[in-house]
Amino acid sequence: MTVVVAKVYRGEREESVHYGSIAVVNKEGKLTHYVGDPEFSTFVRSSSKPFQLIPLIQTGAAHKYRFNLKQLAIMCGSHIGTDQHREVVLSNLEAAGTRPEDLKCGTHLPIFMQISGEYPHCQEHKDPLRHNCSGKHSGFLALSRFLGEEIREYLNSQSKAQQMILEAVAKIYEYPKEKILLGIDGCSAPNFGMPLIRTAIAFKKLANAEGGDPRTSMILAHIKKAITDFPEMVSGEGRFDLALMRSFPGNIICKGGAEAIQGIGFIDPPIGVAVKIHDGNARALYPVCLEVLKQMGLIDIDRAEYLKPFYNPPIRNFMNLLTGSVRAEFTLIKI
Repeated sequence: MTVVVAKVYRGEREESVHYGSIAVVNKEGKLTHYVGDPEFSTFVRSSSKPFQLIPLIQTGAAHKYRFNLKQLAIMCGSHIGTDQHREVVLSNLEAAGTRPEDLKCGTHLPIFMQISGEYPHCQEHKDPLRHNCSGKHSGFLALSRFLGEEIREYLNSQSKAQQMILEAVAKIYEYPKEKILLGIDGCSAPNFGMPLIRTAIAFKKLANAEGGDPRTSMILAHIKKAITDFPEMVSGEGRFDLALMRSFPGNIICKGGAEAIQGIGFIDPPIGVAVKIHDGNARALYPVCLEVLKQMGLIDIDRAEYLKPFYNPPIRNFMNLLTGSVRAEFTLIKI
């Protein structure tokens, strides 16, 4: 089912539309509200990063390498590549006896430079430590080193490390491992395709540290603490995830991913939310996420200081003239 969830206006004239799907689950993981197709099959992309961290803690590798909460947080994140982010990723690599040259995430212009419109002046765009996924990769390398695997094979989907990650994701998302569609992410790591509602279920469980058994629940609680204590490591200034976590301190876990997918988990009320914009355009993702929270009675946009810029984001031209805006336009269907 294709449903318009956001419209783009030039002046007051509708110019473009974005289709999407939304799933909201309750404490029991049952669907309570939706738009479009909550079973829409899509790759989870970077929204899965907190769950890919589970085996690092589960095996004892995180303890062996003495990773603190800040170091674990950046492994869950899509950071913006500042000097601080770079330093934390480097400390992760050094703790596990690995090197920047071992990273296979690639390079790009750091996100903080993309946001500010800066140009690289010290080869920042060629530094893998500033890649937004370098934190996750530092965790993968540490797990592979701990397991005694060949470091150069750390992204091999058939490696022991990646198979453990796949099993951990399947458990938390409550989806059979054999049904998960494997793909290659933008950072060259394995990624997972499954129904959208599974992301809502996973984030509800992470926010409430519900792992299905005491050990896994304790691990989720540890990951949750890392994220909530150091949300700036998971995201960065000017980004939606950080703004959302600052707006609900200690009560929310959220993580977005490329191609416009977002997972959100609340402690109070204990719910999970997943949003996917079908055309992959993030300009519609944030207004839609906030409209979901508004319709659920969880947020007053007029009083949400950090989130106002993301609700009806303005569109400006190259002369900085206001030409239009993006507006979320849908009604949640309650079951």
